[in-house]
Amino acid sequence: MTQGHQVMMHSPSTTSTPTIRTRFLIISDTHGYRFLPDTRPLQPIDVVIHCGDLTENSQLSEFETTLQLLRDIDAPLKLVIPGNHEFTLDTPTFQQMCHKSRRRCNRELLQHYYGSPGEAKALFTEAAKRHGITYLEEGTHRFSLPNGASLTVYASPYTPAFGSPGFQYNPKLEGHDFAIPQGVDVAITHGPPRGVLDRSWVTGENVGSVELFAAIARARPRLHCFGHIHEGWGAEVVTWGDVPVPEDAGSHHGTSTSNSGEQSSTTTSATGRSTTTTEGRRRSSTSSSWTLLADLGSLLPLKGDTMDLVREKERKLAEYARGKCVKTSHCAGDVLPLSEQGARTLFVNAAVLGTPMRPPWVVDMELPRA
Repeated sequence: MTQGHQVMMHSPSTTSTPTIRTRFLIISDTHGYRFLPDTRPLQPIDVVIHCGDLTENSQLSEFETTLQLLRDIDAPLKLVIPGNHEFTLDTPTFQQMCHKSRRRCNRELLQHYYGSPGEAKALFTEAAKRHGITYLEEGTHRFSLPNGASLTVYASPYTPAFGSPGFQYNPKLEGHDFAIPQGVDVAITHGPPRGVLDRSWVTGENVGSVELFAAIARARPRLHCFGHIHEGWGAEVVTWGDVPVPEDAGSHHGTSTSNSGEQSSTTTSATGRSTTTTEGRRRSSTSSSWTLLADLGSLLPLKGDTMDLVREKERKLAEYARGKCVKTSHCAGDVLPLSEQGARTLFVNAAVLGTPMRPPWVVDMELPRA
């Protein structure tokens, strides 16, 4: 069986704990593409997570392609949320778009490509569930897994207005309440929190949600996975400090890699304004510490890279391609375990579409017994 690349060194624990090691395959932003036969991950998986942008244009045929992508993965549970490209799943938005489009478009063509309101969501029916595929509405969901573990998930497709119009809100007007309760194991959102794997190469700005970061910092799930910002692909771990984050979100400091390859520390306030220093590490008002596992800056050639560094990046990318994923383990005995609720959060931006295609993430962590 093909093994994915191991990011974190693993030392098996000899202590018996009331937890169960559980493996997640995380993908996002497939945009209607399927894995080619030689790129589909072959890991034994307990839970697959798709963080949205299942399609490019929210067409029925694209949903069918994505459902087949999920059916092709051998796992008992496959959790799916929509992204901003799935505007046909956002019924109020789709109804408004239909009303405007019918004035100038052929109704039969609209029906053929997009269906009527509710038709795309109807594809996630009992037939999909027989393959383990579960469509998640916004909110908290609980699962008893076949491996004996209990999994509590918070899901939300909402992102600040940017790009395609599905499930979006205006952060300057209404904002959004990400009601993540304490005790959640995994948060699945389409977009990133502000300052975490959210730097746009187009604008050079952090474009994630301030409200989402505040909610994550309060709830502190073991894992927060998302996509949306393709150039933000990567993963990092925060070890939370002892000082609680204030209700108004305060500020968040983030490390990112620019197009020049220079690492910088970015401070983002609750108003969205940011300042940049060249510390090369991140610190926050909560005394939290951040560990970057991988990002595109560690894979793609950047201006100023030496030939040795370019070759090392090419070697690493080829290694990930052979493994068909990037694998990271955070169980008891690992360097950055997620076993203690609220102590650490692993952030994963799993947006796979790009040039070259980004590998999916495989995450091992421990969950409580059901």
